[in-house]
Amino acid sequence: MAKTVSSSKFTELKGLDRISSTVHGMKCLFREITKDDYGIDGEIEVVVPKSDGTGYQTEGGVIKFQSKSGESYVRQDSETSFCTSVDKDDLETWYSATHPVIFIVYHPRDDKLYWKDVRAYVKSTPNIWLPPFKIVFDKGKDEFGGSAQEAIRGLAGVSPPRINREQKERFFSNLFLVKRMPTIMTAAATSYKDYSSVRAQSKEPLPPFCIVEGRLYSLADLRRSQCALREFCDPNHIDDVLTQRWIGDELRYRDYTFLVNQLLGQHLRQCGLRYNRDFERNYFPRRDPEGQVFRKDWFNVRTGRQAPARIVSKYYTYGIDQFWRHLAAKFTFKAYGTTWYLQVTPKYFYTYDGEHAYDREKIGPYTTKLKARERNLHVLNHVLFWADVLSQGKPAIDFTLHDKVILQIEKTPVSTTSDFALPYDPATYGSRIK
Repeated sequence: MAKTVSSSKFTELKGLDRISSTVHGMKCLFREITKDDYGIDGEIEVVVPKSDGTGYQTEGGVIKFQSKSGESYVRQDSETSFCTSVDKDDLETWYSATHPVIFIVYHPRDDKLYWKDVRAYVKSTPNIWLPPFKIVFDKGKDEFGGSAQEAIRGLAGVSPPRINREQKERFFSNLFLVKRMPTIMTAAATSYKDYSSVRAQSKEPLPPFCIVEGRLYSLADLRRSQCALREFCDPNHIDDVLTQRWIGDELRYRDYTFLVNQLLGQHLRQCGLRYNRDFERNYFPRRDPEGQVFRKDWFNVRTGRQAPARIVSKYYTYGIDQFWRHLAAKFTFKAYGTTWYLQVTPKYFYTYDGEHAYDREKIGPYTTKLKARERNLHVLNHVLFWADVLSQGKPAIDFTLHDKVILQIEKTPVSTTSDFALPYDPATYGSRIK
């Protein structure tokens, strides 16, 4: 009688194939153990680029791994996490092994690999030796892929050469080139003394404006009958003013920047962001009274593909501390000579209820711990995420007024290419940006 091959066998083989492919993509060696497998399925040997660029060399850095594949190993599955049951004996074996041991699970529905450093997980997990015995995976942090390469190298205790001349590297900044700036303002006489007095009188949103020496200047067209600023100036005598005159004037330069920053604030509100003046940052607010997690899809211009949805606001409980953590950023226009850039500085923002700022003294340790886990790739993805948010799905970041684009910013950050690379830096390899 012919032997039966179970369907789960193919899932198991697919998982091992994925692990092998991923490890080789890390420029490491993969070895599967085919005999006398007692809780260890294989090993990964970490190799490093030779400083002369002629290939790679071994340095004795070996990691053992145990893998599982299939739906039967995925429990309590959610959008953010899942867990896998393990035997206590296996857990003790992995923890006490002379080589580092990692546990890898292939998640069929996600079609992804997730991993844990067993020794570190045991040390950081309370009551780990009490049943039920399981390992919990965070889908946002524990994916076994290129982003895990640096951690794998560190776990193996291998130190690569400081630079690799076999590859070039692209260094990304957090500056985005402004391709088009407003070139014309309109102006008219006004009896109002300053910006605040006009704002106090208005019951509706106003386009960018300022008041200088008895005249109201705006990036909007004061001649348009629908312009909300007409009631605050003399609409019968309106002049055009070239913005270049202000950019080149030391006194007026600040006024022009004030106008552009108003345009920026208007655009950020259109993107669904709120601004906190005390912390000087824009953030994603709590989306609704009931929901405790708010995710946002985004497109990564570096990889040229849709990225996993990012959590932009979430409710957390740590002991007696309960708060909302929001993804936030500070946006600032910078001028270097005659060239303007938008600088994006990723931040976090904490609130009691999704709106009111949390105690400044309490959030420091949480932010420090969070940022300590972030590497170059994480920070770069923060910057690229914000660029996608500001672009609203378009090829560029367009600021509009009266349905007309008056300021345009490139969606890709300013970058440069070196003739060498930092080994195992995943933030720069394989870029598709031209």
